[in-house]
Amino acid sequence: MPRMQAPESGITVRMYRQGHGDCFLLAMRKTDGSAFYTLIDCGLWTNSEIKPGQTMDKIIADIAEATGNRLDIVLVTHEHMDHVNGFAEKDPATRRPCFDAIEIGELWLSWTEDEEDEFANGLREHFHDTLLALMGADERLERAGLAIDSPKRAMLRDLLSFETGEDAADGLRERLKEIRRRHPALSAREQAVLAIEGITNKRAIKYLRDRIDGDPVFLRPEHEPYPLKGVEGVRVYALGPPRDAELLLSLEPRGEEAFGLSADDPTRSLLAATTDDPENSGRSFDPRFGIPRKEIEKGRDRFLKTFFAEHYGPKGKRGAAETWRQIDTDWLAGSESLALRLNNEVNNTSLVVAIELTETGKVLLFTGDAQRGSWISWSPLKWTVAGRLVTARELLGRTIFYKAGHHGSHNATLDGSVDADYANISWLAKDAFRNDFVAVIPANTRWANEKKEWEHPRASIEARLKQKARGRVFRSDIDHIEKPEDVSDTEWQKFNRVETDLFFEYTIPDTLA
Repeated sequence: MPRMQAPESGITVRMYRQGHGDCFLLAMRKTDGSAFYTLIDCGLWTNSEIKPGQTMDKIIADIAEATGNRLDIVLVTHEHMDHVNGFAEKDPATRRPCFDAIEIGELWLSWTEDEEDEFANGLREHFHDTLLALMGADERLERAGLAIDSPKRAMLRDLLSFETGEDAADGLRERLKEIRRRHPALSAREQAVLAIEGITNKRAIKYLRDRIDGDPVFLRPEHEPYPLKGVEGVRVYALGPPRDAELLLSLEPRGEEAFGLSADDPTRSLLAATTDDPENSGRSFDPRFGIPRKEIEKGRDRFLKTFFAEHYGPKGKRGAAETWRQIDTDWLAGSESLALRLNNEVNNTSLVVAIELTETGKVLLFTGDAQRGSWISWSPLKWTVAGRLVTARELLGRTIFYKAGHHGSHNATLDGSVDADYANISWLAKDAFRNDFVAVIPANTRWANEKKEWEHPRASIEARLKQKARGRVFRSDIDHIEKPEDVSDTEWQKFNRVETDLFFEYTIPDTLA
């Protein structure tokens, strides 16, 4: 495969088709005429490859060849398997990390990875505590006699695999035993932190940090736009994650923010029990007896951690006289919900970047897996650039390339109107930028549906993106984008792209058509 060329102006985006995960290589031209390469994420869900043999080591080999073994920036949105496990991938022949062959200039991370940030440290402690509790829950279910493939353990272990990047809780459990043996003088918490820092997802980030000279760049929404060394005419704005605990924990769309459910969506009946929407025709009983979604969201952690622990835990505070209440396997099954919430909380710490081409104002939006609270936090953001006020609403209105969050999931793209006071899909590609809009959905839909029973992407979101983009929507598992019937041949011919088994490639010029 030949070297990836930088365009005369603008950005070329190579979207790898490894499977259910994100991996984007961007090429821009430096002032000296050479190429500037940025890699955004590199990972996939285990066994979610789109094509047989199209493994991560082959993806990384292409990245090395395409860039001449040099990446100016590696940007990691968040520590989830489908975004980072490629950085831990080892060459099958040498057993050395595949990325050893690639020089890395700078590492860009979210402020949530900054050890000198007190708020970020608190978030990490929350992650450690929850992950250890879930690992303990899996161990307790095992002692209760539940098999690994039993329904009550399968989802929990699957979600633990996603958080750790390895085989559920087993690797973490064994590592904790070894650390206890080697470091008996450490406190239980210190031992646990050491064990967690060794999981695959965190090792991938540590590997990258060890590969660069100096410290990572920790991006923050309140910071001025970030320049690219040696590149003119490109600015990078950090939109998320927010520095607000309430928004970080706000995970599910509300009311008009949510895209419609599929007719066969198994959650329809559950959501019909909530009372947020007074016009909810799917509600099956009087709204007086419903549960507000915001109350579920605000109270779930308290309910799981306090009510269950106090009334139904194996060491309940009520004492031995109430041992009849200790229904371990039932309350531990609630750990599935807690694990899912942890996954979503980590999604919402995603680094969100808007890359602006300054000549035309065109913007590329990469959202990681950011969910509701992050989207809500973008709306009031503003920066002063070269004496001019730039708002997030303006940046989104100039967005002509959108990387759909969380594989097009229901909780990572908000619906809404142009006039809404929160960021949503209608804010993207407004006015003069309307006809240039393109979207990409990194997803292996068949795998997601059959193996995980996920609607990735949500049909209503994909349909809306296709409508907005006039059919110009890349999806990792679809080899060729077909022209919609209502789009003319002349218009479609302007949609220049490269489609291969390994990747799609699309160029956004910093010029007007």
